Amino acid sequence: MERVVVVGAGAMGAGIAFVAARGGYGVDLVDTDPSARDRAMERVRRDAVRAGDESIVQRVRPLSAVPVTGDAILAIEAVPERSDLKRSVLASLAAALGPGTPIASNTSSLSVTDLAGAVPHPDRVLGLHFFNPPAAMKLVEVVRAQLTSDAALDAALAFVDRIGKTAVVAEDTPGFIVNRVARPFYLQSMRALDRGIATVAELDALARGAGFRMGPFELMDLIGLDVNLATSESVYERTHAARLAPLAMQREMVAQGRLGRKASAGGFYEYRDGDYARFTPEPHALDESAAESERIAVVGFGNAAAELVELLGRRFDDVQHVERDDLLDELDVETTIAIDAGDGTSDRGDVVASLDGLLGPETVILVDAYATALGPCAARMRHPGRLIGYGILGSLEAQSVVEVVDSDAASDEALALAQELFGALDRAVVLVEDVPGLFLGRTVGSIVNEAMIAVQEGVACADDVDVAMRLGTNYPVGPIAWGREIGGARISRVLRALAAAEGEEFGPHRSLWLLDADDEESADPIPEPSVAPTLPG
Repeated sequence: MERVVVVGAGAMGAGIAFVAARGGYGVDLVDTDPSARDRAMERVRRDAVRAGDESIVQRVRPLSAVPVTGDAILAIEAVPERSDLKRSVLASLAAALGPGTPIASNTSSLSVTDLAGAVPHPDRVLGLHFFNPPAAMKLVEVVRAQLTSDAALDAALAFVDRIGKTAVVAEDTPGFIVNRVARPFYLQSMRALDRGIATVAELDALARGAGFRMGPFELMDLIGLDVNLATSESVYERTHAARLAPLAMQREMVAQGRLGRKASAGGFYEYRDGDYARFTPEPHALDESAAESERIAVVGFGNAAAELVELLGRRFDDVQHVERDDLLDELDVETTIAIDAGDGTSDRGDVVASLDGLLGPETVILVDAYATALGPCAARMRHPGRLIGYGILGSLEAQSVVEVVDSDAASDEALALAQELFGALDRAVVLVEDVPGLFLGRTVGSIVNEAMIAVQEGVACADDVDVAMRLGTNYPVGPIAWGREIGGARISRVLRALAAAEGEEFGPHRSLWLLDADDEESADPIPEPSVAPTLPG
């Protein structure tokens, strides 16, 4: 039986030992702490029972020291995320195992190249970053350090394939793929909270409504705010990118012991018996008579406008579509709700001003708040109270919760009608403050932006970035595929507004235009830059 050595019997080490044994390998699970070994073996037993194969346990051998052996085909360290400790373990593995045995670190954010410096033959060192819990998570990031040999990389890929996981190859860059590209999900969410866009529970609900498995704040509580902060600090210390800098909010909460689920003080939520109050908004009910009485006009062209016309046509009897701005005079003057849905790449203030002049004062006008600045737009109107901003990322079919702007100028009647309109489409609404990009625009836009930067830096190919984020973080769609759906020009507009308000480091990377390129036949349509990319921040 081929053998694998795993050093570290914590949660990750035990999980890696289990999946290796489940894949048919014999496993030497090494830890100097006997209680840690006992807990790890109990975990392996539980996982084996769940898997319906208790013979897995027999393939795991707990040991107090690394065995001196030449028959191990791979060694993996899974000790705590401390460079000095990991280097020491790697050195002991190199001394005990055959000179050709590949040695892997399970580090999530440290430099594998730096760790490999502790080994006499650094060409056999690479990263194998498993995700917690290893038994359930399908992804493994295979990290190529500067000197990693093709033989070591091939051996690691064969191992990952045999244990039934999906491998993505990443270069040895800060955070690799997942922890790098996921940073904006946490950082932009905390910035949104700090700006008072909405409450923790409301922002989490918006994220889930966009397709994320968990909202950013409940996920940080689950991970542990101390763990999340440590990863953010590690990525920032290695990139020095201002857009990835940890926030004072994180540090203050960790200093106060508000670490999340594992702490008595809780984190962003308070916990009772391990549970917390999750907010799930419900769609507002629409009076059935409104289906006949409301006269709706959708102004604009492209996919967003066409989708709105189709969905509204299922619920309302009178839906007009005006595709061209120069045909506004064809609008039904009895229109009660006008929805501006341009292509999302330009400010529509001129169109809204025209609508304000053409339609009666009781008509509610909805405008895409990701593209149009509401304040200047309202200032040009005779009846600014009827202007309502809304945010739809890409396809409304994929979004169950819509953010609607509760601006100072908006009337209560107009807000209520906007909520009922989306409720008629079976979409809930969360009211948010008027800030550039709102919440989902700035957060998802920044994730897509970071993914494009990672591809342009050569961290991984576009396909692997998408696979990594879907499998490693349960994103509803890969960020680059998501960017194509939303549109690179639209994301660029959102991020330019964000940068104008909060700093140029949050601006769009120039490669976002590639998302709009017509190159669907290519499996990896993001080409290499012809010159070194200019990175924001």
